Amino acid sequence: MKESDIRPKELTEKLHSFLRKDRKIWLAGQDQFIRVPCPACCGKETKDPIVVRGMTFETCTHCETVFYNPRPTREQLREYYSKAESYEFWANHIFPETESVRRKNIFRPLADKIEEYLSLNGVATDVLMEIGAGFGIFCDEMKGKGIFKRIIAVEPTPDLAQKCREKELEVIEAPFEELDLSVRSIDCIVSFEVIEHVFSPRELIRKSMRLLKKKGLLVIKCPNIKGFHFVVLGKQKAPNFGLEHINMFNTESLTILLEMNGFKVLEMATPGKLDADIVRNQALEGNFDIHVHPFLKQVLIDEWERLGNKFQQFLADNLLSSSMLVVAEKK
Repeated sequence: MKESDIRPKELTEKLHSFLRKDRKIWLAGQDQFIRVPCPACCGKETKDPIVVRGMTFETCTHCETVFYNPRPTREQLREYYSKAESYEFWANHIFPETESVRRKNIFRPLADKIEEYLSLNGVATDVLMEIGAGFGIFCDEMKGKGIFKRIIAVEPTPDLAQKCREKELEVIEAPFEELDLSVRSIDCIVSFEVIEHVFSPRELIRKSMRLLKKKGLLVIKCPNIKGFHFVVLGKQKAPNFGLEHINMFNTESLTILLEMNGFKVLEMATPGKLDADIVRNQALEGNFDIHVHPFLKQVLIDEWERLGNKFQQFLADNLLSSSMLVVAEKK
């Protein structure tokens, strides 16, 4: 899989035009933004503040989580996600045109992996919930397996919630943090590329704890700020750093967050597939001077066909990819 398979250049350029509009709306509310402690360890000491496209990020001195601070309030985030034009574009253009690739290369392997986790850990398969179900592809894959009696897709964005309904999924159109706690006894909660967006990751983890059965599983997939393409390109140039990604964890800090709030980490992995391709594309487009990195030039440009996939696999196998997946069990 290549970056262009899931982010076609023509569509990405159009998306950026909507993101520029959305960013203006986001930044217009800065006078109401509030300061928060580290979203992972709750530490209050920070270092290395950096401004990226008008947004100020700080790094926790203890666990090195990078987070947007000050940040929009819960109410501002709720309003933003309900009206952002970029999400309508995702729902009506990017997801439909890339669904087959995403299903084959991302969500079907995830569904297979989670089925394996459930079996290995003896977890019941009565109820599955996905936080931030997006276009509904993962829930649809799990529905096709027929192993769960009930699958709940939680999706607060109206256009995406409608796409889930079109797949005949059970949908709760509300932020996860606002769910009625009468929805209980869930066997497995999954969340892919969501925790980096929420006002309080700690609240998401604690609410998951309350909703899960004993020994239930929580599976989270999110960016790893210490992963290859973030480290090599830097925060200013990494294409998926900035607006909306307000909590950027690393493997250690995400573990801290989970263990502080009642979970036992069963597996931590970085199964990313795009790091090498992302850096290569930035170099080819002239956004990153790879000539000052002779080794990277050799691997990512000169001998790409021979070494590219092997190098990406090396990153994935050694917790060095910029995409991480954690499986945790409710204690």
